[in-house]
Amino acid sequence: MTDFKLPDPIPEYKERKEFCFEVLHPKHVALDYQALMKSKEFLRRWSNSTWPEDHFKVEDNLIDLEWHYEEFKEKTAFTYTILNQDKNQCLGCIYIKPVTSMTKLSAEERLLLEPFHFFTIYWVITDIKNTQMENKIFNTIRDWLLNDWRFQAVLFVSNSQIPEQNAIYRNNQMELFLDLQEKNRHQLFWVPIKG
Repeated sequence: MTDFKLPDPIPEYKERKEFCFEVLHPKHVALDYQALMKSKEFLRRWSNSTWPEDHFKVEDNLIDLEWHYEEFKEKTAFTYTILNQDKNQCLGCIYIKPVTSMTKLSAEERLLLEPFHFFTIYWVITDIKNTQMENKIFNTIRDWLLNDWRFQAVLFVSNSQIPEQNAIYRNNQMELFLDLQEKNRHQLFWVPIKG
């Protein structure tokens, strides 16, 4: 795994019958904001924070989207919006981030995570949480990472405050690889079951 390289070019788009993944861009600000605010209670548990706050504005969201788009251009992290078939509704987001961006890891945890290089987190709007649609989205993300990104090892992250997402992982051939000592947003690490 020491010869790991990002794919060239970086995948920018993935289409399925009911949804697509597209690089998150400032042009998505209105759709993204609507999805965030509609799902804010879940997102607060998901992010283990108060984000998005009740007073979070579309202008605040634009700052976030511009930052994510800069990360994408610099190839330091990769964020995608999940859009419906007509591209008029945001269904959620996908984040592919370097393991090295995580703080508060013990030396042993850092060593265990080193071979993965990147980890993935995602969320979907409340309307489709725990539905067949979320299962399809999750399985598409996992296959996309293996086939288009060509990651040799796929790592998804969650935390103990979102048992419904942990159930999605468990019910879709994933197993818990690591539970961090420090209980935070990035706490539970899931990998595909081998065999």
